[in-house]
Amino acid sequence: MNNSVLKFGATRRTVLGGITLATLGAVSAPALASSASSKSFNPRRWYEHDYRIVQTNLREIDVLQDPRDIAKAVKDFGGNVIVSNIGGIVAFYPTDLEYHYTNPYLKGDFVGEMIEAAHSEGLAYLGRFDMAKGREPVFQAHPDWFSLTRDGKPREYNGTYQACPASEWAQDYAPKILQEALTRYKPDGVFFNGFYFPGTNWYNKADEGICTCDNCRSGFREMFGRELPVDEDTSSPAWADYQLFQQRVLGGLLKKVDDVTAPLLDGAPVMGRAVVGRGEMQRDVHRAPPEWPYQGGEQSRSYMARNPRKPWSATSASFIDFPWRKVTETAAYHKLRMAQVMGVGGHLDLYLMGTLADQADPTWLPPLSELFQWRKRNTAAYGGMSMNARIGLYDSAATQMFTGARQFAAFEGPFFEYQFGAQRGSYTMLVDSRMPFRMVSDARVADGTTKLSEDVDVLYLPNTLVLTDAEAQAIDAFVEQGGLLIATGKTGSMNSKGEDLASVPLKSLPTSRYGESEDAQGWSLVPDKGAMPQLVGQVPIDGNYYHGTLRPGAEDLIPFGPDRRYGPPELNYAIPGSPVRDIPGAAVQAYGQGHAVHIPWHIDWQYYRDGLPIHQQILAELIRRYKGPQKFVLEGTGAVEMMQMGRANGQSLLHVINYAGQRNGRYNDPPQLHGLRLGVAGPSGPARMLVAGATVQGTREGDRTWFDLPPLKAFEAILI
Repeated sequence: MNNSVLKFGATRRTVLGGITLATLGAVSAPALASSASSKSFNPRRWYEHDYRIVQTNLREIDVLQDPRDIAKAVKDFGGNVIVSNIGGIVAFYPTDLEYHYTNPYLKGDFVGEMIEAAHSEGLAYLGRFDMAKGREPVFQAHPDWFSLTRDGKPREYNGTYQACPASEWAQDYAPKILQEALTRYKPDGVFFNGFYFPGTNWYNKADEGICTCDNCRSGFREMFGRELPVDEDTSSPAWADYQLFQQRVLGGLLKKVDDVTAPLLDGAPVMGRAVVGRGEMQRDVHRAPPEWPYQGGEQSRSYMARNPRKPWSATSASFIDFPWRKVTETAAYHKLRMAQVMGVGGHLDLYLMGTLADQADPTWLPPLSELFQWRKRNTAAYGGMSMNARIGLYDSAATQMFTGARQFAAFEGPFFEYQFGAQRGSYTMLVDSRMPFRMVSDARVADGTTKLSEDVDVLYLPNTLVLTDAEAQAIDAFVEQGGLLIATGKTGSMNSKGEDLASVPLKSLPTSRYGESEDAQGWSLVPDKGAMPQLVGQVPIDGNYYHGTLRPGAEDLIPFGPDRRYGPPELNYAIPGSPVRDIPGAAVQAYGQGHAVHIPWHIDWQYYRDGLPIHQQILAELIRRYKGPQKFVLEGTGAVEMMQMGRANGQSLLHVINYAGQRNGRYNDPPQLHGLRLGVAGPSGPARMLVAGATVQGTREGDRTWFDLPPLKAFEAILI
């Protein structure tokens, strides 16, 4: 290992080794017995254990390090799975393939030695392939294998060229690389930094448009009989077809990769495919501030909704952005991300540039090593836990695809801003309401995998424009059986191609069809004049209001107040006797045993933009009014989120996460929060505070048992 001297005479080795429990706020109380000791850990079946991944994204020069040192450092850190390079852009083994560029620093068989070193330390070894790019000699020999910008230029950066998924490089040569490597080596799994259709260049941040290579042009023309869309414009008639084109090309490519790798892997899984899933949490300094603090929870909830019962991790990228890959995030930010992933049942996962021994500033590593070691000691607490929150946030991939809202950069289409804001605003409202929730996948509702009435009591649809008949029927049945549906904006107004529907497919929704939209700037509601007398003050409305036809029996929960003129202060009042809009601020309809509420404006988009408590309070009151108090209630001040999991035996594991360390894009160790109380409906046994290492007895007050939480640092995990 590199033992270069740091301040105060410390070395990288001693900084990493000098772990204290204080870094996480834990005490040396006995942890729960681990259900998978190092002796029982089976590297070949690592995904059936409580796995903890450390990904070493190796540079060419890292083959000069000793694989035994690399593997031992990962084990000492607290990991039990290592991800290490095999090939793709650069071969880390002596390849025989003409266009597989060999690492110029390679002296022996680094991959073979790395696998042997990992296994000698009891680690599972996952081989990393990056097939998305090729080196300049490959481009010179086969320029037709690579992607072109909207201007017809190659996508090049520092001598690497972006491959097109529809090209022969992806469809033919990449499988040859996999076949060669996986014939020689038997990793315990494979991770692909895979193929994708580019838009914005990740490295120079240039907006280069969709791929316009001949493979895409001819393939799209053959598939749909039309030319590629000119731009990433959701209003373009060709845009929906282009999304389908990408899905089909990538789906076919993944099938081809599976066909090649499956016979060679001897049962070892490919990350992100049939057996186990993986995501990535990372910063992009060019994204509009503030930095979104909920990456870990949002990404994990979304994936786990689409892929129920699959093990999952979201790797936390160590660096702040691609141009500064040796500049690391704070340990506090990594812990915040990872606490969210653990709170919904995901595994620990860290991704760093180079090896643990070669970090420019290693001081961020000890707190994360302590977290990995803490999780190892508390493995048993997480075994068998799964999300069981009774509030569902609808995750419509079809709506996101159509509007472009799955992207971070703004699109040109007319639907992006509202949809992106609705997604994030609805998520934030539930977090700020301290109501545990899960995501519900549109695809799993449509195919019947998700049984809404079994899984949730409340379903929130944030401006979910695209709804299929299968989804609508399942949601209607959920409401009819006693569920609460809350939908916002123009939910259920379009098909997947962006064509307006004549009527809303949801029979339970109080709005049966949509009319014209109107700019609602300056409009306001008066909740205390309607069904919410406890909400005092006015509710501001901005953006579009969607007029529509209400079904018979629908009621208005929140009436409008008269318009107030604005301009000079002297005119800022409602003229006595001025008319009040006779349209609903929030309409409700009883349907079977349940209720459906439609808020025909963008309450969630506004909350994401403005953060006004009154918008969040409306949502919380709707849930309380129609479904009663939640099982778990958290009282006390501070920016916190409560996440909920449970076991079939009735045990619950709650995560309370402290966001008080964030200020815009900065993440510090959060200040301790005092005075938080957890209320559990009905009688309850003692609560085990896993981070504080303490057992707390509850006090019965009325219909709840209350627990006083110890001072909250980064997070607390509460086993009840």
